[in-house]
Amino acid sequence: MKEKSIEKLQPKSKRYTVKLGDSVYLRVTPSGHKSWVLRYHSSGLVRDITLGTWPEMTAAQAKQAAHLKRQELKIKPSAGLTFNDAYQLWTQKKKGKIVSYPNEARRVELYLLPKLKHVELEKITAPMVLNFIIELQDKPATLKRVLMRLNEILDLAVCAGYMNSNPCRKLSKVFSGHTPVNRAYLPADRLGELFKLLVTEELWFHLFVLWAVYTALRPIECVSARWSWIEGNVLVVPANIMKKRRTHRIPLCREILALLDVAKRIRPHRSVYIWCFTSTPHVHKQHLARWLNNSELSGKLCHHGLRATLRTWMKDQDVPREVAEDALAHVSGTTTERAYLRGDFLLQRTPIMHRWWQYIYKQYCAACAEDENAHVVREAVSKVYVQLIDRARERGEMRRKLLCQAHKKQGGNK
Repeated sequence: MKEKSIEKLQPKSKRYTVKLGDSVYLRVTPSGHKSWVLRYHSSGLVRDITLGTWPEMTAAQAKQAAHLKRQELKIKPSAGLTFNDAYQLWTQKKKGKIVSYPNEARRVELYLLPKLKHVELEKITAPMVLNFIIELQDKPATLKRVLMRLNEILDLAVCAGYMNSNPCRKLSKVFSGHTPVNRAYLPADRLGELFKLLVTEELWFHLFVLWAVYTALRPIECVSARWSWIEGNVLVVPANIMKKRRTHRIPLCREILALLDVAKRIRPHRSVYIWCFTSTPHVHKQHLARWLNNSELSGKLCHHGLRATLRTWMKDQDVPREVAEDALAHVSGTTTERAYLRGDFLLQRTPIMHRWWQYIYKQYCAACAEDENAHVVREAVSKVYVQLIDRARERGEMRRKLLCQAHKKQGGNK
């Protein structure tokens, strides 16, 4: 029986009951009062025990209370709420509310449900869980997350009245603490080692790697980039793509925009995605990581490690912490600070990102000096520089003309 169905039950002239199951009934009085009762037979008589009132006690809580009362009275026990019921409650609360829900739910279904799905909540013990979860001790990161989800589910079951206490609360004490391992990265002054590996690669991959290094986006954000996200000289990544569910803006220098024009010219087919050079709609999020794992940089650099490369370079350049953190779409500062500081330092980041481009491009040119595809990249960038020089020359000539006119005016006045 669903809560909405209970709410719709109207009082009648006489008291009546609606069966929930397992001898549990909802009693509705003429005044509209609704309460849960356990009905059982004793000495040839039918007896009702009030369990609680609705809506203070939900249908699931009433079912569990009846199960415990049957045990207390030593009546034929009914089926109590199981771990799966608690998991379903957890999914209702978390689905769509936390970014990592799909991954967390998958871990529960893979490591916890096969063993606990049909186990009644009051029968779950710490030794029972330890017997099968100990297999994960060689995967400390996974073990930590599985224990966190287990305690979340059982704590929620306690709060919902499904059980009296969480028997697994201190289960993590059995295992040694997990020491996080930072992702492999290259210092910015060693990016030439990465670019040297591009010598035998296709042109689009040259462009893709330069894009990944420049933007320092997370893998899924990097490969999901669309043409429609480019607004002038800014890349606007929607909130639904970002890890923290906040819109992220990245200033794009003229050189990067020129390389994107090259990517558009050589793309195999029209697509909403910028990096549409594989059989899938866009390049797989692990494409660069797999390529690195099969190269000389295996274990020394991963796609996500490029973010650490940019952040470390910004630290060396004395970029203010708040600006550097915004460049990586990190949430920094206290809740109060974020409530008042609404900007994303886009203006401050624009010249910094241009310096970052010049830094990586210099190393790219040195590493790929003899490569034909690198020649295409250099040619596109050179055109940008030529345009800038021409515009500067035009501005200089215009300035000279204005100065001459002003000088002539002053001479005429005299």
